[in-house]
Amino acid sequence: MRGKRAVYTTGILRRSPKTKFALVDCVNLGAIPRKITVQVIDWSNGNPVPLKVIPCNLTKCTVTVGANKSKFLYADVSKVVFKYEVRITQADVANFVTNVYGVTNSPFKPQTGEAVLQRDLVKLTKI
Repeated sequence: MRGKRAVYTTGILRRSPKTKFALVDCVNLGAIPRKITVQVIDWSNGNPVPLKVIPCNLTKCTVTVGANKSKFLYADVSKVVFKYEVRITQADVANFVTNVYGVTNSPFKPQTGEAVLQRDLVKLTKI
C-alpha cells in the first residue's frame, strides 16, 4: 500500500546572516520508492515568492527516493531578506523521515534556530 500524501510546513523561519541554503534531508526507510515534493518560499515582503529548488531547478521539485535510500534537495536563500518557509509533500507514513536545515556554504553547517525536524513540521490540512 502506497499510503496517502500529506503536506507539511516549517512555518516561517527567520534567515540568519550566515544562512545560504534551505536544505531538506529525507530518508526512505521503507521497502518501496516514495516521492517527495519540496517548495521554498521567500516571505520577506509579505507575499509568497517561490524559489528554485535543486536538483530540479524549478519552484516545485519532485524527486523519487528509493527504498532504504536518502536524498537531499535545497534552495538558495542567500537573497532572502528576512524570512522563508519550506513546504514538503510526502507520503504520510512513519518510515519516510524529512528534516529541514538552514545551512551555510560548504560544509553546509546548520544554523541555530533554522533546524526543523520531522516531529516539528506542521501538517497542513488545506492549502
